[in-house]
Amino acid sequence: MRVRSAIVDGFRLLDGVELTFETSTTIIVGRNNSGKTSFVELFHKFLGPEKGSFSIDDFTLTRINDFTEAGNLWTQAILERTSGNLTQAEALEASALAKLPFVSLEVEFAYEEDDDLTPISNLILDLDPTRTDATLVCAFRLSRPREFLNAFADSDTDDILLFARRRMRHFGREFTAVDRQDRANVRGLEAQDVRNALSANFIYAQTLFDDTSLDTGHGLSKGLESYYRAIANTDGTVESLESVLGEVGVTLNGEYATLFESVFSDLRLFGVKGMPSLPEVQVISEFRAADLLKGSTKVMYSHTDGRYLPEAHNGLGFSKLIFIVLQFVAFCESYRRRQPHPGVELLFLEEPEAHLHPQMQAVFIKNVDNYLQSKADWNVQLVVTTHSSHIIAEGGFAALRYFDAHSGTLDIKDLRRFEATKSSTIDESSRFLQQYMELHRCDMFFADKIILIEGMTERILLPEMIRRLASPLRFEYVSIIEVGGAYALNFRSLLEFLGVRTLIITDIDSADPGGRHKKTAVSTPGAVTTNATLKTWLPKDLAIADLLGKTADDKTDGSVRVAYQVPEEGTNAVGRSFEEAFILANADQLVTATNMSCGNAFLDEAGAALTADAVRSDSYRVAAAIESKSDFAFDILSLPSWSIPRYIQEGLEWLAPPSK
Repeated sequence: MRVRSAIVDGFRLLDGVELTFETSTTIIVGRNNSGKTSFVELFHKFLGPEKGSFSIDDFTLTRINDFTEAGNLWTQAILERTSGNLTQAEALEASALAKLPFVSLEVEFAYEEDDDLTPISNLILDLDPTRTDATLVCAFRLSRPREFLNAFADSDTDDILLFARRRMRHFGREFTAVDRQDRANVRGLEAQDVRNALSANFIYAQTLFDDTSLDTGHGLSKGLESYYRAIANTDGTVESLESVLGEVGVTLNGEYATLFESVFSDLRLFGVKGMPSLPEVQVISEFRAADLLKGSTKVMYSHTDGRYLPEAHNGLGFSKLIFIVLQFVAFCESYRRRQPHPGVELLFLEEPEAHLHPQMQAVFIKNVDNYLQSKADWNVQLVVTTHSSHIIAEGGFAALRYFDAHSGTLDIKDLRRFEATKSSTIDESSRFLQQYMELHRCDMFFADKIILIEGMTERILLPEMIRRLASPLRFEYVSIIEVGGAYALNFRSLLEFLGVRTLIITDIDSADPGGRHKKTAVSTPGAVTTNATLKTWLPKDLAIADLLGKTADDKTDGSVRVAYQVPEEGTNAVGRSFEEAFILANADQLVTATNMSCGNAFLDEAGAALTADAVRSDSYRVAAAIESKSDFAFDILSLPSWSIPRYIQEGLEWLAPPSK
């Protein structure tokens, strides 16, 4: 049995969106303010152990506007009723009631024939033996809408939103089972029915840790106390501890060691193959008569000389990791001890990468998945929100759910569906992308804009070009990905799927039209391009002459634009590469520059400096004489002034405006 999907309506950015869950681990990614935290928070408000409260601001903007309209319609209905127009009044009242906002979370369960269906028995409404689904609907709405609207009409304000803020008690949660194939077939549920079907727990970004000498946080100690409460019979434990108080502390420390033995065994699972082993920890007793359980444990770290140091003396990374693992263990034990067991447990983990170095992030998410699979009697599904490219790379495409809110409304894009719809060509690209993500830091899933570039030269110079020409981009999260000339095409399917505004800066790569397409100058008659992106994606042409005749619209497809070499201002010459394009745009500055690493390229055969006109007329040969592209990039940065090649300028100007 598992949770297959969740549909959210009316909550902040989440309106009519669906997220499908993986059987084991689902990874939620996206830019800041794209709705990731809101999605988790909605589960907490409906299903968390301590349900959070809703407010008027939790409704979507559309629903809030509907709320205002509902108040106006009800006021009109009262006037019509007072005037004796009962039919019109009833119609206005019905319209007002229909406009009242609500928030809903619809959770679909999937089960197998041999599953124990007792936990979700009250959710199954159909009699079809071939169906294996059940649906729980959680809603937050006005419990007594007519009473609320009449109270508003009698109030001293005509602002229904202000009135509602004072009367949130009129709103309430309700839970129902719904037959997805017959929406009229519903059944009201009690809170216990919901708890039996689904348990939701949460591990948030931890702020309890400190590494100061004061050691005031005691985050790990509090984590151990939570675990203790999860597994212990509290009354019996208190009596046991009271009887032990008269004995020596060593005895109690020994009992703690036995009690937490399984915890430390689980901790060791997270320190294998590629991640440093976790330091040895020991729990010692600190008696506080006022509260025998709370505050009576403290985590200490072993030192090489046999002493034990307080937890704050250990790094935040290890402390955060151990705390997360303790939470996992505590939730697992709580699940085991609950009778009856919940049908499914959803465990939400917020940004586990905080304080963990990159290698530990990658190993952590893999080991978490292995840990969950090792607990066969814990029916749990993990949902991770993250900004870590390392966690994404280790988790793989299928587990990713991309939250895209660039258009103002949220769209959840399921990377498993992206994989399922691939053609054989795209499948080849997908294997490349997966390998690329594993080998390189790939942060496109968090970016506002994306730039694909050819190589090292562009990477070194692009920040300065952006500063000069497109400064608004400096305040956006722009992911710059170095893909080489041949591999931008492999990103096509993913970029089109994500819909992020993307600029591809690539070379026109002119070649001789015959034979093996040997490199040649752009001016060569009949020259063709060898660039796969230009030939098969944008602008989808082979002949250099045709490529040079393309308009900006020809170079744009949806959210993607390509930029390749074009004639510089005042000349018909076109560079084959970035280096040649830069030379054409800056010949005057280059021939007068001194102490350039690549200065030999601007000398003739006799060692004399070339003139600017000579450089421009022989730019293809001069560019070919540059031995190190990275050295040339640093030479450029040392110039007192220089111009950005026109094709990059046009591309950055297209990218700079905010996305629509």
